[in-house]
Amino acid sequence: MKHSDWLRLHNEGETICATLRQKGYHCQKQARRLSWWVSQEGSHSYVLTYLTTPVSEWSIMPNDAHPAREKLISIVQSALDNQEEGVTTEQPPEYDPRPWAIVRLLPDARRYTVAKFFNRQDAHDHLRMLHRFMPAAEFEIVFDAVD
Repeated sequence: MKHSDWLRLHNEGETICATLRQKGYHCQKQARRLSWWVSQEGSHSYVLTYLTTPVSEWSIMPNDAHPAREKLISIVQSALDNQEEGVTTEQPPEYDPRPWAIVRLLPDARRYTVAKFFNRQDAHDHLRMLHRFMPAAEFEIVFDAVD
């Protein structure tokens, strides 16, 4: 699977989970997989996962005939339909605990964020390494506060 496809599917999964959270479900991402644990108080637990080729679709595991699974499938399908129509769920801005960034200054007042760090000293150490390997490039350390 291409990385761009993985990123697209990860965003789809996050959108589905945002919709599920609005409906009172709990979602937890599984590490290094396109899967989320989905549960609701007093109900069964399921796994939302993307099945790759040849299926290529979102699925709810385990595949039982419980009404809670059917309800979950309908919520997932409606979230995917809304995403296709361009309707997005409103999510609060995420807090980034890494406010220090190294940016590369490019022509025409453009910039490119190279890396983000938890503290200024780590950013400064990385900047020294960048200057050693790319002496002609212009870099700056900036404090990138979230509004």
